[in-house]
Amino acid sequence: MRVRTLLVTTALLSMAIGAVVVYLVLTVPNDTAAGALMKEARQEIAAGNDDKARELLSRIVQQYPRTDAAAAATVALSTIADSERHKLMVQIDALKQQQDALQKQLASQGERVQTIENRPAPAPVIIHEAAKAPAAKKSTAHRKRRR
Repeated sequence: MRVRTLLVTTALLSMAIGAVVVYLVLTVPNDTAAGALMKEARQEIAAGNDDKARELLSRIVQQYPRTDAAAAATVALSTIADSERHKLMVQIDALKQQQDALQKQLASQGERVQTIENRPAPAPVIIHEAAKAPAAKKSTAHRKRRR
């Protein structure tokens, strides 16, 4: 009976060890590959290449979903999205301020146009010519003598 118990215990222990080995063989390469992709994605983020980093992080989440790197990639993707959203909000605020300044400038120009339109027309300038003395008639007698 002891031998039978010993054999069953050994079989169960061997099965458990085998399961752990199979688990490690299947998960360690995935963790290693996902870790390498995660390292590359972090380098891209540090370099400012958010598009390339987003592509790498998405690949980690899709190809290695049950790894620690996939969880870290999900967090990194949401962080990139938040930072891009923040940059867009800053740009929108700057554009709104620029638009407000242009609207004020346009209103000012409109007021100037209204002021010019509302001015009374200037009085016409009349130029008086000096009265000319009537030209002296040439005597026709002088002409007649010559003939």
